[in-house]
Amino acid sequence: MESKTLWMPPGFLVLSALFLKILPDTILSFRFFSALTVFLSAWLFFRILVQEKFSKFTAMIGFATVLAEPLVFRFGTSGRMEGLTALFFLASIYTAGSKQTNGLKSFLTGLLLSCSAMTHPFGASLGLVSLFFLVRDRDSIVKKVFFFALGGIIPICLWFVYIHPDWDLFAIQFGAQLIRKKTLFGSFTALTKLKVFLFGFAFSKLRLIIIITQIFTLVLVSISLYKKKHELNSRLNAYWIWILSVGFALYSSSEGWYVFHFIFPFAWGMALLAEQKYFGRILSLAGIGLSFIGWIQLVNLHWLQTNSESILNAQFQKLETILKPHNKVYLQTIPDPYFYLSERYPDKKFLEFIPGELEFPSDKYTRTIESQDAFVFYDDTLKNHAISKFLSDHPDWIREEWEIPVPNNHWLHFKTIVYHKPIGNENENP
Repeated sequence: MESKTLWMPPGFLVLSALFLKILPDTILSFRFFSALTVFLSAWLFFRILVQEKFSKFTAMIGFATVLAEPLVFRFGTSGRMEGLTALFFLASIYTAGSKQTNGLKSFLTGLLLSCSAMTHPFGASLGLVSLFFLVRDRDSIVKKVFFFALGGIIPICLWFVYIHPDWDLFAIQFGAQLIRKKTLFGSFTALTKLKVFLFGFAFSKLRLIIIITQIFTLVLVSISLYKKKHELNSRLNAYWIWILSVGFALYSSSEGWYVFHFIFPFAWGMALLAEQKYFGRILSLAGIGLSFIGWIQLVNLHWLQTNSESILNAQFQKLETILKPHNKVYLQTIPDPYFYLSERYPDKKFLEFIPGELEFPSDKYTRTIESQDAFVFYDDTLKNHAISKFLSDHPDWIREEWEIPVPNNHWLHFKTIVYHKPIGNENENP
């Protein structure tokens, strides 16, 4: 990965790197890029609601449901790809609902959906949603699907060009990621998956009640329409295809970050309920109100009860002092000190890989590990096997650990574990 990053489709990595060519190479710039994609996604979601003939009031309900939820801020502005993945996906839906000619519309819908998948594979799980918006009028379905697939192939072909000729590295890196996903899926119980789903929400138990109530109410609406032999309207069909696609993908992935994508079909459902008046509007406004109370809790917990910025600086300053004598450092820790350390020590080489427990059966990877002067972790149990073996073979290395206490429900846990060479041994072969 020092030379080529192939464990993930490159869309987010390439676009964020281009963004950092424009702005200063800092964590604020990186997070600004993620935040920008989130706000653009929310705006585009609002435009889709208007395009689908939701009233301005109910469209605003959907828009507020997205932006008011603290989870969106937490997951969408942390320098991850969720916002960009959603932005391309929502652009594909917006294009599918436009009045362009069928061939061009289908081509662009497939192209944008594929771009979503090229930022993160989760985008591929939303393909049925884009396809539904494209073919729901049942006009020229075969032609639309053909051009949809044609547009979707282009970013995939560009990915192949990006990989070539390093298919052996791709097999190692991407294969390790697939093994990790398979292991997570097999080890998580249904209860664990539910906890993973809920952990990012403010007042998660109340949020779960609202989610269940929304789904149950829309089930009743759907059954009522079916009994009256009415077809479900396009917007209700879209809700079921969307929320079931996301639900299946979340269950299969067992990753808490991806819950970000649930917010959009959930907000779509809130807009549907708001059109039912009375109970629907009460529930949708209660959901938004709960989110705003969550913001009050967030501010109180992170900036009033605890000075999170001061704690973070203290964490990084201690790490800076320990790493001062070392030139090659491997980082696998949250909160992320990469930009801070790179600014303080521009001549040092920092390698960073947060999901570092992935197994890489490669001699080259082992040589990279053996060349490091220090390793930094936030969880000792998530060390890669090669790193664990290397450290066990070098008992003379110094282990330092500390943790700055914060409230249990604080978003960050300030625990750091550092393994480093004894001072004076940096130039010795391991």
